[in-house]
Amino acid sequence: MKHITMYVATLSILWMAFAFLPQEKLGWKIDKKYNVHFSSPSVGGVFTVFKGEVVFDKNDLNTASFKLTIDPTSVNTGNAMQNGHIQQKDWLDSKKYSSIDFVSTSFLKDGEKYTVFGDLTLHGVRKSIKVPFTYIEEKKKSKVLAAFSFNRFDYGVGSPNDGVDSILNIDVVMPLKR
Repeated sequence: MKHITMYVATLSILWMAFAFLPQEKLGWKIDKKYNVHFSSPSVGGVFTVFKGEVVFDKNDLNTASFKLTIDPTSVNTGNAMQNGHIQQKDWLDSKKYSSIDFVSTSFLKDGEKYTVFGDLTLHGVRKSIKVPFTYIEEKKKSKVLAAFSFNRFDYGVGSPNDGVDSILNIDVVMPLKR
């Protein structure tokens, strides 16, 4: 009886000790079905190669972080000649700038919608942006849906006389899994 009491007491102490340890961050893996779509009235396409780290718990935005990297050579506009031109120095200059990066700095929740604030680095220029998004979670899967726009000239991409609109619209559907 003395051994059982000692066993139960030890288990109780261990349970209490583990109950107060910091909880693991809710990290997600980005599903390979993820693409980043861009569009304007004059051009559109998709980036198909990416990697990233997503930590997100809708109940604790203080622990949330997004770190996403896009390979600019993975652009597909549906036109091989245009894809090659986009890699050139006056556009993405993918030989010199081998990635397009977004790193979050903070998050905000407004009802069922969220906003992530962070730094977008494109063509060697880093600027702070905000991206509104919707977060949908189902057990071991979730999805981030985002849409935002930016002026490509702010990042030194292209020139005003190239016949392409200055504002690019970005649509992201990012399936996540545990």
